[in-house]
Parts: sequence; C-alpha cells; structure tokens
Amino acid sequence: MDADKNDNPKLPEALSSTEYRARLTTKLNCLIAVLEVAIAKITKSMDVPGANEERLLKIKGNLENTLSICHRAKQTLDRTSPKGATIDRRETSSMSARDYVELTSIEEYRKFRKMTPITKDELATIDFDALAKRLTEG
Repeated sequence: MDADKNDNPKLPEALSSTEYRARLTTKLNCLIAVLEVAIAKITKSMDVPGANEERLLKIKGNLENTLSICHRAKQTLDRTSPKGATIDRRETSSMSARDYVELTSIEEYRKFRKMTPITKDELATIDFDALAKRLTEG
C-alpha cells in the first residue's frame, strides 16, 4: 500500500472507492478490537489489590468513549457505502477481541483474514478418527 495514498486521500472522491472504504473498514475493525482488549485489561486490573481505581476508571472511560466513536464511524461508513458497491468480506471480516488476542503475530492475522470459511464439502471429507489420533499422539 502506498502510505501517501492512505494518509492524504482526496476526499470526498476517496470515499467512493470500494478499495479505500475496505481499508478504512479494516482499520476500524482492528482499532475496535484493540480498544476492546484494552478495556478488558483495565477492567481486570481494577480487581488487583492496591490498584489505583480512580486512574483506571478515567482511562477506561476514555477508552470507552474512543470505542463509541469508532463504532459510530463504522456505522456511518457502512450506511453511506455507494449503491452497488461490494466489499470483499474476507478482507473486512469482523474479528472479535478474542480472535486478535489468540493470534501470535500480524502475519498469522493476515493469513487467517484471507482464509475462506470451511465448506460443508470440506467437512464431509475429514476423517475425524484419524484427526483425533493425530491430535492425541502429539
């Protein structure tokens, strides 16, 4: 991706570009996931004895406000998509905060983001007994 193209779009023309809107949606999804993880960590930290609850509550409030803004931006982006425009859902699939935490690297995230869902035909060809044996042997 061209960094200059991403940082200095020619609005409003750029918003009519399906590719640009998909990149924005992906960035918003990533930011939303990061904020959700941060809020969860702050909430967990508040239960630790000796935690500075006042400071943590202020941080949590700021994160929640930012998350709210991101959700509104995403809704606006989705609502104002040009008629007939389609976005490749594999590129903008919404992952949960848990999905981001469980992945070990950005490369792994990119790999899974590009993968298509498992089909019924693929499931029909799996030898579950052999799979179970392989998993228990390791």
